[in-house]
Amino acid sequence: MYQDSLTHEQFGKSRLPMFVVKSSLSCSYPLHHHNFAELSLVVEGNGTEIVNGKPHLFRKGTVSFLLPHHIHEIRLNSASVVKYNCMFDLNLLFLSPSDRDLANALLKTGMEYPSHYDLDEEQTTHMAKLLESMKREYEDDGFAKESALRSKLMEALLFLLRTPRTTPFASSATVLIETRNHIEEILHFLHVHYQEEITLSLLAERFNRNASYISRAFKQLVGQTLTEYLHTLRVTRAASLLATTSMSITDIAMDVGFDHTRSFTRAFKDVKGTTPKQFRAAHGQRRTGN
Repeated sequence: MYQDSLTHEQFGKSRLPMFVVKSSLSCSYPLHHHNFAELSLVVEGNGTEIVNGKPHLFRKGTVSFLLPHHIHEIRLNSASVVKYNCMFDLNLLFLSPSDRDLANALLKTGMEYPSHYDLDEEQTTHMAKLLESMKREYEDDGFAKESALRSKLMEALLFLLRTPRTTPFASSATVLIETRNHIEEILHFLHVHYQEEITLSLLAERFNRNASYISRAFKQLVGQTLTEYLHTLRVTRAASLLATTSMSITDIAMDVGFDHTRSFTRAFKDVKGTTPKQFRAAHGQRRTGN
């Protein structure tokens, strides 16, 4: 199941591509994934979360951080679960060069860093305060709201990565770690430069790797071909523009990196199951534009 963050009723309370809520879950959620990164903190209840096929128990104080398109499932062991949830466009992490170390570390989630953290009582209280403050900022309309929101998000993520872990998290083989590191570098490049012309040969030259190696390793570790992933990034950005701006479909296609409207429409339908025009009609805010 693909859950697109644009369908969330809270989307739009900030000009940033993110939302922050405190919600109560009363039923289990089947396998699904998002086009946004997801940071969550459980404050009540317990259950099991399965991330990319690996299960872990969660309870009060469990923090999960998922990269875009990480597949996960939630199974409740209690009548309900209350949690803070923040979803955001991964590009927000790369807006400042000073945040590069933190952003690159977060891209290693599921590999060198775990997808979940079990905080103690003091850590849980601190993280809950951070997320509650972020939620209030998101719901209000204070001065420089977007700057405050991003600052609070980065503070929460930094606190998470600085949290001591009782046991080290590592992949099972050094070769696999090296391969993943190579692909992480490429993923970072794609998220920053997806609007530009990108080919396997260009990546091979830039990262000094064989094109067939990149193609094979990318498919193995990401679960999509390079072209499929690139189309997903571009279409996700296009969907946001279709829903929130009056830009023409042709201009949006060019803006997100497609050379022709025809190829944009075909890729958009492959990813979203609908055409750009139909998507705007369903999700737009009664704006003008073709």
